[in-house]
Amino acid sequence: MIGPFGNALLCDFGLSRIRHEVTRSQTNIREGGRKRFLAPELSAGAEKFRTSAASDIFSLSMTLLNVWTRDFPFAEIYKEQKAEAAIRKGRRPGRPAVQINLPSNVEQEFWLLLVDMWTHDASSRPPSEDVQKRLETIFGPLLLAE
Repeated sequence: MIGPFGNALLCDFGLSRIRHEVTRSQTNIREGGRKRFLAPELSAGAEKFRTSAASDIFSLSMTLLNVWTRDFPFAEIYKEQKAEAAIRKGRRPGRPAVQINLPSNVEQEFWLLLVDMWTHDASSRPPSEDVQKRLETIFGPLLLAE
């Protein structure tokens, strides 16, 4: 979605999940897929699939990493199920080698935020208010400098 001032907006991951399941077929095409963005607690099976604010924070961290690297999380893992298993076992993406043309301290703080957001224990992930404040602290000075 595009906001009233031309800014990109993220919204409604639930509908995107449904669209993904309806429109994607089982193929050998290498694609990002939603399993790479799911919190580990959500891969316990359909009967236990209950999203939460903490699982959304995890998914947001993977989305932000996707924007940073311009590639999906665990791009080196071809199969979705193997990427999902890696997440469930506590594996997380390594720090990207891709430079995002930001001061090193800004990039470092952004990386540390992502690490906090994708921690394995859902109760240890920061709430959305804290994520917003940290993003404003990290990137706010850059926006004011323009």
